[in-house]
Amino acid sequence: MNGQAIEFEFRLDEGEFAALTQKLHELSGNKARTYIARALNKTATSARVKLANKAQASYTVKSGGFKKDARIEKASAGNLTAYIKSEGKPLDIIRFKSAKHTPKRGGAGAKADIVRSGLKQIHASEPKAFKATKKGNGQIFYREGKARTPILKVKSKSVPYMLGNDQRVWSPTRPQIESDLKKFMQQQIKLLVG
Repeated sequence: MNGQAIEFEFRLDEGEFAALTQKLHELSGNKARTYIARALNKTATSARVKLANKAQASYTVKSGGFKKDARIEKASAGNLTAYIKSEGKPLDIIRFKSAKHTPKRGGAGAKADIVRSGLKQIHASEPKAFKATKKGNGQIFYREGKARTPILKVKSKSVPYMLGNDQRVWSPTRPQIESDLKKFMQQQIKLLVG
């Protein structure tokens, strides 16, 4: 797929992971890897939700798309790695709640608020962005130069870009994911203890 892609990698502290794994081995023997895979898969599922929620809180993109565009490759007893993979192209600007257009001649043109920081003009200088009225389904376009054509659709951030934004999404969510992994590993131990 053309566009942007992101994969998240997260590892527990090696000593802590070794201690939890050892406990599972003591309790379940050969089935320990199955229990570890379950904990990893639960963590990946909760991480996807947490990342999507944080991205939606940080960006003005309309709901829908985060879960669909971030798929999980599950861990198994033979492969103790779970992945959250996101692929996607930059989104049309109208997918963001705050894309606005000033229709009057000589007006500001189109504005958008992508990261909840207030409306900003999409093209500050000529040619200004404009909203297509008849066949454009409300899309916002701009001309590459002073000529009438080519006309290009205004795009913004992609879902992988938003989910992988270290400052707005990934770093603030990381401690919660860490906590979830520990919690799910402990749950698997409790299941074995009975």
